[in-house]
Amino acid sequence: MEQLYKRYLKESKAIRMENGIVMIPDISGYTNFVNSICIEAGRYITRELLSVILEANSTGLEVSEIEGDAILFYKFGPKPPVKAIVRQYEEMLSSFNTKLREIEDIVGHRLDLSLKLIAHYGSFSEYKIGAFKKLYGEPVVRAHALLKNNVESNAYILLTDSLATVQADGQSRDFFLIEYDQQNINNHHKKTKHGTDYQTSIRQVSLQPNLV
Repeated sequence: MEQLYKRYLKESKAIRMENGIVMIPDISGYTNFVNSICIEAGRYITRELLSVILEANSTGLEVSEIEGDAILFYKFGPKPPVKAIVRQYEEMLSSFNTKLREIEDIVGHRLDLSLKLIAHYGSFSEYKIGAFKKLYGEPVVRAHALLKNNVESNAYILLTDSLATVQADGQSRDFFLIEYDQQNINNHHKKTKHGTDYQTSIRQVSLQPNLV
């Protein structure tokens, strides 16, 4: 018991607790994909898609975990502007779609996959287990919970009120949703000077309470 307490005191001095952003790009349609393809082909395709998401990280995000079809990114520091989050997502989405089209050309059929992003800002800590960096705190739990939501789209950015507080009809909304046109995403992506051109709607939403 005494050794455990001493180790706790020693490690607590090295714990990093700061404000930061948690971002989780998650592959939509992944469960059906896994159930419809052989394990070796599925492994290879998943690795390729996750790799291009990692390579598209242009904002200095750190990686805490790669969790099946999602990557847990984080970055301590000031709250980033919404435009920077949108730009980062669109870079990841563009790279994802390019790689997905290449894979579809090889396999000879369409894969019903897309990419969504959850982002939340708050105070959390970083600690180590062996060579791994782990995160602990409310922003991490909430971001993961938001992956299970009632948004019908498969390609969107969902920001919490800590990142984008918006007033609508005199009331504050909890979530800020930016949806993308799935039909255009299924075609070869196009670029404009502002980024991808398949952003379709920006609105405030209230999700089901039991989902968050």
